[in-house]
Amino acid sequence: MTTMTRKLLSATAALALFAVPASAQMFGDAYGTDLDYNNFEAGFNETGRYEALDRNDDTFLDRSEYSTGLYADYDRDNDRMISEEEWDMGNERYLGSNYNAVYSDYDLDEGGFLDQEEFGGFYESEYTPYYDGLDTDGDEMLSQSEYNRGVYDAADLDSDEVISIEEEGWFEGWFDGDDIEAEIEEVGDVY
Repeated sequence: MTTMTRKLLSATAALALFAVPASAQMFGDAYGTDLDYNNFEAGFNETGRYEALDRNDDTFLDRSEYSTGLYADYDRDNDRMISEEEWDMGNERYLGSNYNAVYSDYDLDEGGFLDQEEFGGFYESEYTPYYDGLDTDGDEMLSQSEYNRGVYDAADLDSDEVISIEEEGWFEGWFDGDDIEAEIEEVGDVY
């Protein structure tokens, strides 16, 4: 085998590692099969995402921690601003395809992007009921189980209590190994 062939094979193998879908990285052997809640929760807990969002390390997510994580989720290109395209994708992802909030209503400075403060206004008016719905025990905090259930329900587009192979695409690019902890540290408090 020539040196050039070895280099080409090494490069191909390295690219294959990066091409593994995020859901495969999260769910390991369960990827490519329908996921019930238990399989999902086990894989999702392994991502460390909840711990990263829990900035004060009290094992719960308060509204500020949740909204800051949500802002980071909406910000697909990690530029610390929410474009209208990111807005539409995030709203459809979390609130459903029938949700219709007008972007310009929240872009108060008309800058073409939502900053943390503008997104905080959106969160306060639109996401407070969503957060309250996730908070099933009504203690004003999200436990890891409540958070996981909310993510699972959002991904289960047909609400059949199974994330099908087709629905696994919901996770692409959102839980892909980015250092969420560093990202939310840069974002800072939203709400």
